[in-house]
Amino acid sequence: MKKNKQIILAILVVFGLVAIMFTPIGTFLKSKIEDDSHLAGNDVELLDSDYDVDLAGHNGATTTNLLDIKNSGEVVFLNYWGSWCPPCVAEMPTIQKLYEAKGKKVKFVLVAIQDKPAVFNAFLQKNNYTMPVYEPSSPLSNNMLPKVFPTTYILNKKGEVVLKETKTRDWNDKEINDLLDKLIAE
Repeated sequence: MKKNKQIILAILVVFGLVAIMFTPIGTFLKSKIEDDSHLAGNDVELLDSDYDVDLAGHNGATTTNLLDIKNSGEVVFLNYWGSWCPPCVAEMPTIQKLYEAKGKKVKFVLVAIQDKPAVFNAFLQKNNYTMPVYEPSSPLSNNMLPKVFPTTYILNKKGEVVLKETKTRDWNDKEINDLLDKLIAE
């Protein structure tokens, strides 16, 4: 009898683990484990070919190529977002404040993914967001395509990634302002 209970319990545990792996919860847990892998230095290195993405400008931005921005000699704030993404929407006010403070010295590139211009432009206008927004008009490489939203990179003047963040944060905090000031001064 005791052995039967152990077998039943083992079957239930295995069934539960299999069920979790094929449900939204399992997908979420798996993505969180993969997302945190960048903390251990397992990130894919981005090549110039990954940055070769044509960008259609919105909200005052002009059409450009991400590789040209990377190689511009400017500090770059690159954020992948969507108006459909609650964590992205949550951090937008802090990005706007950072843009107002640093927008003359840092190149801001907010790339809307899986979004429609009519939707994200209405969102920007409704919230009085003035930062430049782009939409990819050519495919993104697998290395450049975000796995989670939001995903943000800060590049130094040499075009090197000095920070990658794959979660919502206060982008106008002291740590980020100090980092940008340091990169601007280099």
